[in-house]
Amino acid sequence: MNNQKEQILQVASKLFYEQGYKKTYLDQIAEICEITKPLISYYYKSKSSLARAVSDTFLFELKNKIALKLYTDYFKERKADLQVSTAVEIRMYNQMFLADPKAMRFLKELADDKYEDLFSQDSITLYKIHDRRYHLDINRESDELAMIANAARGASFSVLWAYDRGEFNCTQEDCLDYITRLNFVLMHIDPIRIDAILAESKEVLKLVPFAFKPYFRIE
Repeated sequence: MNNQKEQILQVASKLFYEQGYKKTYLDQIAEICEITKPLISYYYKSKSSLARAVSDTFLFELKNKIALKLYTDYFKERKADLQVSTAVEIRMYNQMFLADPKAMRFLKELADDKYEDLFSQDSITLYKIHDRRYHLDINRESDELAMIANAARGASFSVLWAYDRGEFNCTQEDCLDYITRLNFVLMHIDPIRIDAILAESKEVLKLVPFAFKPYFRIE
């Protein structure tokens, strides 16, 4: 990646995390990077587009770190189970926001400003991968994969936000179970298989723990 573009992204990540999305301005990012504000707009069309790039970056890094750790520390010599790996990714991604108030603030403030930039434009890729592997029982003529992707991300955010507001009489574990399960329900996976996926994904996290760090990082 272009060094200047990468610097903008890194500075924005720190400011969005520390100050929140609303209190971070492109002028401030430009001053820290010692560049002009129009140069930020050259790389990223708007503040919300830059925030989406920040979100996409930590989601990409989270996926890679989880995949590598599961491959080396859990599956080892066995063939990796894509469904279990995905359940771990979904759970950890959403848990990060519930565990870190600064991460949650960023998510909610971005949604308030421009909801459509809250999610990755490439979010359908996950479901395409699952369709190739498991031949999902879906209607391809109606582009159901795209509908599943939109339904999953919208519902997950709504549940996260409602839990954060204290609207549910449930534990954080229950909330994460529901969000994770929802993705597989939308893919029309057999309920008994979903129970097995969730159970194994939680066992994985007991054996291969992860820790959340500032600036949207996981280790």
